[in-house]
Amino acid sequence: MGDSLAGPDVTSPTMFDRFARPYEERLVKDLAAEGIFTVIHICGDTSRILGFLSGYDFCGFELDYKTDAVRAKASVGAGHVLFGNIDPSGVIARGTPAMIREKTRQLIALWKPGGLFVLNAGCAIPANTPEENLRALIATAHEEGRYE
Repeated sequence: MGDSLAGPDVTSPTMFDRFARPYEERLVKDLAAEGIFTVIHICGDTSRILGFLSGYDFCGFELDYKTDAVRAKASVGAGHVLFGNIDPSGVIARGTPAMIREKTRQLIALWKPGGLFVLNAGCAIPANTPEENLRALIATAHEEGRYE
C-alpha cells in the first residue's frame, strides 16, 4: 500500500498521527483478519514517525532511502518486516558496482540480525539503471543475506 503524501516531508508528524495513522492501522488490522499481510510505503524520511509505525499490528514497512536505517531497525524493525532502503538513484542507478556492494553489505549487516528484513531499494529503481548495478545488488544479497 502506498501512502506517499503521509510522510513527514509533506505532512507533519502531528497531521500524520491525526489523519493517516488511524486509517493505516485499521487497514492493517482488517486485512490481517482476512489473512492478508500488508506492506506500507510512505515516501520520504519517515524517521520522525517511526514511533507511530512501531505501534501497528504486524505488517511490513517499505522505507524510503531517506529514513535513518539504524533508528528504523531499533524501533519499528523490532516487530515488523523492513523493506528497503538503499538509495535507488544515487547508489543503485548512478553508483558503481563496488559502491552498491558496499551499501548492500552495510544494510544487510544492520538489518539481518533478528530477521524480518527484505532487501530492496528505498523507492522505485530508475529504468535507466545499468544491468551490472542490479547484478551487483543481487549477487551481494546472495552472498551476505543467507542465514546459516
